[in-house]
Amino acid sequence: MCFDLKALRIFDINGKLINEKFNFNYKSIACKKNTVYFGGEYNSEDFFKFGETVVLIDFDNSDFNLVEIYLPIELIHGKSIDDILINGNDLILVDNIVFPKYIIMYDISTPKNPLHTKTDELPNNGTYEHIVKGDINNNWMILFSTTVGDRGSSQYVSISGKKKGRLSIHKSWDQENTGFLIPIINDICLIDNHLFILMNKELGYVDLNDDITISNFKKITTKHTDLKRIFKSPDNCLIVINENEFEQVKM
Repeated sequence: MCFDLKALRIFDINGKLINEKFNFNYKSIACKKNTVYFGGEYNSEDFFKFGETVVLIDFDNSDFNLVEIYLPIELIHGKSIDDILINGNDLILVDNIVFPKYIIMYDISTPKNPLHTKTDELPNNGTYEHIVKGDINNNWMILFSTTVGDRGSSQYVSISGKKKGRLSIHKSWDQENTGFLIPIINDICLIDNHLFILMNKELGYVDLNDDITISNFKKITTKHTDLKRIFKSPDNCLIVINENEFEQVKM
């Protein structure tokens, strides 16, 4: 077994490990009710299965079997399902890296029985594009991705929905330290019509009803610095997190 495989570990409410799986390299997770969806790629040691895969576990069933979900695309070595987005009864899989890239949509009115409804091809932003994170609501779908090339790397936030737009930032090579310059966009989060962005570890937002440009990035004052992640809570508060603390922010 490869040591770089990502294990799926299932614990009971008391923290006791009750199941462990190494079926494939896990990259993404989402859930609806008691059904949990996992995306990723097959174990490269399996010569008969390769490329993207997505499975579910029905936690109403105590055997925790992985049930594979049909993917209506040609599977390609090195590709994976990098993110899983859920909005109501819509489940969207984001397929990465090698062009063509797809978003693959399912109806999950019955969560443990996803029904494929549509497949759309994603535009190609650049070489070796990797989807870092996506977010979705009734009006918008946001995909944050990175690319890498000989002259550096770029970050993209692709916006679709009520209108389309794209934020893009290029990062050149750091010649002194022979590596990339510090990433500019660290994380994203979508709440209503506001796209929240951690930019150089500072929190701000772009109002998607206005012109979708980096110049419209508006900073938000927070109590904490050196922020690492942002999340939205069930009441649509924004939670910002550094190494040891978190803070709630409301618009």
